[in-house]
Amino acid sequence: MDIKSLKYFLAVVQEGNISRAARKLCIAQPPLSRQIRLLEEELGTTLFIRGKKEIQLTQEGRFLKQQAGEILELLEKTQEQIGKFGSGVHGLVSIAAAESFGIGLLSDMVEEFHGLYPDVRFQIWCGNSDEVRDKLERGLADVGIVRAPVYMEQCEQIFLRSEPWVAAMSREHPLAQEQGEGITLKKLGGETLMLPVRDQLQEEINHWFNELAQEREILCYYNSSASMLPLVEKGMGIAICPGSARYFAAGEGIVYKTITEPRKESRLYMVRQRYRILSRAAGAFWEYASGQEKGGGQG
Repeated sequence: MDIKSLKYFLAVVQEGNISRAARKLCIAQPPLSRQIRLLEEELGTTLFIRGKKEIQLTQEGRFLKQQAGEILELLEKTQEQIGKFGSGVHGLVSIAAAESFGIGLLSDMVEEFHGLYPDVRFQIWCGNSDEVRDKLERGLADVGIVRAPVYMEQCEQIFLRSEPWVAAMSREHPLAQEQGEGITLKKLGGETLMLPVRDQLQEEINHWFNELAQEREILCYYNSSASMLPLVEKGMGIAICPGSARYFAAGEGIVYKTITEPRKESRLYMVRQRYRILSRAAGAFWEYASGQEKGGGQG
């Protein structure tokens, strides 16, 4: 199995038909069909279910599609970055960021860094912190931005900033009518809540209520602020989320109140694989973030 056979395989997948794929690749159909058969023989499995006009992927074919896409993406990224060594700070920085972080601090960092190094481009992927770790471990991201607690033994980390935990509620909720921008943790104890799906964050939040010996009713667990906030706006519950979640819905229907007594903080870190060599562009971005840490972060 080589790069050419993977590219041929993906072309057939994308076109759904060997004849169309051959035209796209500017080769004859018989050699392409032969390459696909050889790939199946080498792997010892059937990748396609062949119909009269269209072909469909088998389970093994779907798995190879996923893996081949990532292999070719990593190859392209590696070739581009190697070509930039010794030629100044150019190229691509691939960042995997915790979702609620992406619109806030990250945009400020990218803007400032791009002002320093205008020839650098960015690839930004957003997900939860566990998905960010997976991207790093598979070499599909240069650096990651995650929310504590951070359990990454093979990673270096840079503290970026802390932000308050907030309670997001419908503007019609009685607690939203109260004066002030804060809300005590005790007042949230009797409410229907929505919590982050990540286990470590659930444990942290549940520990707050355990310290106050308060029961809590959980409506749902969410991995995306954007998906949870419509439920909040409908008055179905109060979401406990990082302060930067307000970037996803700043409309009239939702009120954010900072959790107080005691105030709760969420800490954000940039991480990288400890023994992975960064490209010149990614290394410059890491050094830039290190300078932000020494200078006291972004807030």
